[in-house]
Amino acid sequence: MGSLEARYRPAGAADDTAKRRTQKSKSFKEVEKFDVFVLEKSSGCKFRSLQLLLFAIMSAAFLTLLYTPSVYEHQLQSNSFVNVGWIWDKTIPDPRYVSTMPVQWDDVYKTIESLNGGEQKLKVGLLNFNSTEFGSWTQLLPESEFSIIRLEHANESITWQTLYPEWIDEEEETEIPSCPSLPEPNFPRGTHFDVIAVKLPCTRVGGWSRDVARLHLQLSAAKLAVTAARGNRGVHVMFVTECFPLPNLFSCKNLKKHEGNAWLYKPDSKALKEKLRLPIGSCELAVPLKAKCKLITISAVFNVSA
Repeated sequence: MGSLEARYRPAGAADDTAKRRTQKSKSFKEVEKFDVFVLEKSSGCKFRSLQLLLFAIMSAAFLTLLYTPSVYEHQLQSNSFVNVGWIWDKTIPDPRYVSTMPVQWDDVYKTIESLNGGEQKLKVGLLNFNSTEFGSWTQLLPESEFSIIRLEHANESITWQTLYPEWIDEEEETEIPSCPSLPEPNFPRGTHFDVIAVKLPCTRVGGWSRDVARLHLQLSAAKLAVTAARGNRGVHVMFVTECFPLPNLFSCKNLKKHEGNAWLYKPDSKALKEKLRLPIGSCELAVPLKAKCKLITISAVFNVSA
């Protein structure tokens, strides 16, 4: 029977079967090709994503290394022979303390070149200079040691009117008048300087001398001159500014050299110390009125008994 079916099967039946098999094999091959294409495409996307992720990680690591303060400080110490106690904050600078005046480095060098008999190896404390100016200092005096002096800014609520009011209660009937405190300069204990260099802001408009930030910087320089002098030689104070420094603190008789915007002083540490004991403004009496009356009474008694 099977032989009869095979014998009498139409000739086209075998061709149809072969065609169907060929179509199935072709479809299977196309499906396999599509699967391989999808697999290659997905693996390629994953590889690209992995590359992007690796690039992002390497970039983040590089930026972290670049802006790490400790690494930057180590580079400064090893390359420029400096002693940096504090590196600039990353916060926005206080505009009251910023001086946009370009430093004339030729004038600075002329002012400072004759110090200590022309000795170039000095210990210099820098106050209110930016990072670019710090680099210029190290190039100007490559054999010297530099320290950045930290100074917190005064509270914005402290104005010139606060320090120098028109009236205070001298008799202390309602309150005891007192002046607000200004932040102290911060530097490592035991540090001594030959020169303290300060860059002062100057707006060149009316009332430029009545500037709280400018006063604060000069008071800080005076305190440093008293506490950070090297032995009996004292310390020189240099102001880089367009405006005249405070004569109440740094008198003209102590001005040793002046070139352009560079002012070099050699203050009397004892006289400066006495000045710093006084209140920073008229907001407080140097000697309270009641205490002054007691002193007068006691002296009168001693004069009478004598």
